[in-house]
Amino acid sequence: MSRSGTGATPFRISAPWLATALAVLLAVGSGILLAELLMSPPAGELRSLTAYLALSGTATVGAGWLILRGTDHFLGLSIRAKASLGGILAGSVALLNVFVTAQLMFISTSHDLKLLIALIVFSGIVTIFFSIWVAYSVTSRLTMVTEGVRALAAGDYGARVEVSGKDEVSRLAVDVNVLAVRLLTAEHERATLDKEKRDLTAAVSHDLRTPLASLRAMVEALDDRVVDDPGEVRRYYATMRKEIERLSRMIDDLFELSRIDSGDLSLDRHLVSLDEIAAEVVDGMQAHARQKDITLAIDGPAGSPRILIDGSRIERAIANLVRNAVEHTPPGGRINVNVRSDDGWVTLTVKDSGAGISAEDLPHIWERFYRAEKSRRRANGGGDGAGLGLAIVRGIVEAHGGRVGAESPHNGGAIFTIQVQA
Repeated sequence: MSRSGTGATPFRISAPWLATALAVLLAVGSGILLAELLMSPPAGELRSLTAYLALSGTATVGAGWLILRGTDHFLGLSIRAKASLGGILAGSVALLNVFVTAQLMFISTSHDLKLLIALIVFSGIVTIFFSIWVAYSVTSRLTMVTEGVRALAAGDYGARVEVSGKDEVSRLAVDVNVLAVRLLTAEHERATLDKEKRDLTAAVSHDLRTPLASLRAMVEALDDRVVDDPGEVRRYYATMRKEIERLSRMIDDLFELSRIDSGDLSLDRHLVSLDEIAAEVVDGMQAHARQKDITLAIDGPAGSPRILIDGSRIERAIANLVRNAVEHTPPGGRINVNVRSDDGWVTLTVKDSGAGISAEDLPHIWERFYRAEKSRRRANGGGDGAGLGLAIVRGIVEAHGGRVGAESPHNGGAIFTIQVQA
């Protein structure tokens, strides 16, 4: 327990040094035990051997540590060079121990010592080359991992590291590959986000320019008294009001989408019947539909169960679907809105008799800024918004834990569905 304010650092024995001390004790104990079992030397020689082995082991560890740290600091040795140096040190220590112990006690210097020296030299050379081989097998795979990391750092997120084995280097290679996949995914998401930002700028610029230019022209015409007929003036004011409402909806869509993207879409849930909300939306859209000579009706009996939802946001989602259907249905067409309940889900369907949606456009219609203009022309060239209506529908419904769907039958028209759990 250290005292605060004294500035003293408590003495701690690190795990490597503790392991080294235990290894020296184990080596000395093993050597003494083998000497006792194999040769049964006198007690005095056994004590001398114990003292020598303890001193030799400690000196060897200390000298080896100093040599490796010094050469690594001044020469910057590679792993392969360190392994070779370790083999040389091990062989040199073994040879030195044989010389010393032969002089002290046990070995005949006439024959046995020369034989042991030859064997130790042989073993040392084998140890050195084996150490080099092991180090090469490790460093070659580390080099592959290093090249993979450098490729990732250079922006090549498709680079992969192919390393065999099940050791730490192999696991490191697997982690590098996982990192590469995540970086590639993040790069794709970033590119998608950048594209969406560019699309937003282009779409908003285009869709804001049109009503603003119309408003400017009409205001200038009224201000310059180019139009002074009371009927024409009223028509101009009505058109200006419609353009202002169009701009207001676009701004509301952008604000709503930003809240959906940021996860800041708070829901005020209450028990509400979905068919009641649908009926209110249809009633509110009737004037717009009649103006375009489109029949808009609720199809099917009322009476869907009351579900816990944010009524105002679901109403906005349904209104977007109905408005989208009105924009893409030609004069004389029909739009049916249906609400049904089955299998624990309440499903709202909006079906129109427009031109339908092509198969290549269908998977993308829920994406923001996407407009399937090639296969689904807006009636009378109308319509508004920056291609955000269906994206907002999906965001609102998914925030409720629901799901959306769309299909286009072969006989024409489009069917959009909203499903919320009952």
